[in-house]
Amino acid sequence: MKIQTDPNLTAIKFDQIVPCPLAKRLFDFCLTVLALIIFSPLIFLIYLAIKINGLINPADRGPFLYQETRISQGQPFNFYKIRIFKVEAIKQALGGIGIVHTKALEKRPENLTAVGKIIKKFYLDEIGQLINVLKGEMSLVGTRPWNPATYEREINLGIYRKKVIKAGITGLVQITKGHHQNYLGSDRGLDDYYINFCRTHSPGQILFFDLKIIFLSLIKLLRGEGL
Repeated sequence: MKIQTDPNLTAIKFDQIVPCPLAKRLFDFCLTVLALIIFSPLIFLIYLAIKINGLINPADRGPFLYQETRISQGQPFNFYKIRIFKVEAIKQALGGIGIVHTKALEKRPENLTAVGKIIKKFYLDEIGQLINVLKGEMSLVGTRPWNPATYEREINLGIYRKKVIKAGITGLVQITKGHHQNYLGSDRGLDDYYINFCRTHSPGQILFFDLKIIFLSLIKLLRGEGL
């Protein structure tokens, strides 16, 4: 995707909420329902595998979904993912700092369940976020949903990118993963670009842009590059 720098675009410093067009909300809802229908057999197989895994190995037992507090458009919400971690690993992380940094947990294989190690390779744990999109807490395309501590740290620095727009399952940051330096220099620059695009373009243009981002996200997933 070609992303051109707008010379008039500076880092987002204003905290005015970017309104979500009704067309974008309907697009998110309809596409999410379709995705859940298509992936329902796979979701059932994952659920079954997790339950069987728990019967074989008690240490891997736990709920199907994992949830933690994240921020979307300045509001806290329960962020859902299919659980790939052992419950004990999550408890230890929460006991230490009160916030679970999932990337840190993922780096230690012993924190993952047997099924979790498999579905993580294909990023299938992200399917849980479709629930958040259905509930209107997230969008298919937006900024990353951050934990409250990281969110507050940016707000205190006068950076409002996580406050003005809904968090998304994917976005410009995800599709340029590993190559941010070639696209406006950083993930913040990419978030600012998307926010500015939503501020200045019509609902139809936003939907077309979102479709391109979703298409490129699917390509990355099929290549096993993740989001």
